[in-house]
Amino acid sequence: MYNAIPFLAIAGLLAPTANAAPHDLMVNNEFVRDVGVVYPSNNFTGNPLYLVTHKKAPKCETGISTVSIASAQICVPSTCAFYKTKDCTLSEVGNDYFLRGPVDVYDFHAVTNKTCGSYMCGPVEDMAHIIGDTAPPLESINSEGGYWGVVGRD
Repeated sequence: MYNAIPFLAIAGLLAPTANAAPHDLMVNNEFVRDVGVVYPSNNFTGNPLYLVTHKKAPKCETGISTVSIASAQICVPSTCAFYKTKDCTLSEVGNDYFLRGPVDVYDFHAVTNKTCGSYMCGPVEDMAHIIGDTAPPLESINSEGGYWGVVGRD
């Protein structure tokens, strides 16, 4: 009746793309670098927001709609600060948080119902003054040195 070989060939070609996020196909040009991705649902599900850092200097990313962040992956040694405000300014204590990569966070159980109106990513050294003097919770540190926490106040 129908030949299944063309269908299987197409399915075989598309199968590797089903799991190709975010470590594969990352942007890295002379202006920006893709550093990771955040998701509105736990376990890296939902419509992703890809995070970039500008190579000349960290820049506030304001062109995003307010998103809820429930899980995230930072794939390179970089720090991203997430702000409730739309202009990368600090809001109330405890509402702004950061990720220092590389790190995979399957479930932000400690920061439930957090939304992000803007974010800024950059090299760990450049972002140190932005996140403040913040000690990460021990349970958030991974074997690669990545962690997450609430942005500190100087």
